[in-house]
Amino acid sequence: MSQNASYPEQWFRPELLSLPAYVPGGVVEDPEVIKLASNELPFPPLKQVQAAVQAGIGDLNRYPDMFATGLSADLARFHEWDGGIVIGGGSTALIEKIMQAVVRPGREQVVYAWRSFEAYPIAVQAAGGTSVQVPLAAGGAHDLEAMLAAVGEQTAAVMVCSPNNPTGVALTHSEVEAFLERVPVSVPVVLDE
Repeated sequence: MSQNASYPEQWFRPELLSLPAYVPGGVVEDPEVIKLASNELPFPPLKQVQAAVQAGIGDLNRYPDMFATGLSADLARFHEWDGGIVIGGGSTALIEKIMQAVVRPGREQVVYAWRSFEAYPIAVQAAGGTSVQVPLAAGGAHDLEAMLAAVGEQTAAVMVCSPNNPTGVALTHSEVEAFLERVPVSVPVVLDE
């Protein structure tokens, strides 16, 4: 068998081979500078969190509960919510899974404001969809009217980032509520907070 270097490329869908690389926030060496990128806190974990991690070290050789049953139940009880709660390894992992679940490759679009979270175009492209990037309004806010106008027959989902990353402009509760009332019920809206 030939050791042709092009074989691995043939295994993957073409849109995956052209994915842009995600660029994480830079490393800050100066202890006086607080890094706000990547949603990282400048403070160490709480003592209770450190204790919980330490207590769980003895079970690192076991698969974790993939449904995070205890955490899901606690969140449902706290929020008085009896619907589905899905726990993931950060918003990017959840966004990728949602896109995989709702986008039919090659024929569907996902509408979102741009510039926004760098992972959106990557997640949409990896799911086989097409990004519909709606320019931000003046001041870096979502242009909700333009986003609504961009929703069409091929729209598989709409993503709303509030506060927007990287501009930091947040939508009000009433703005989100009014927007959701106007998006067709057949189109899921992912609210990324």
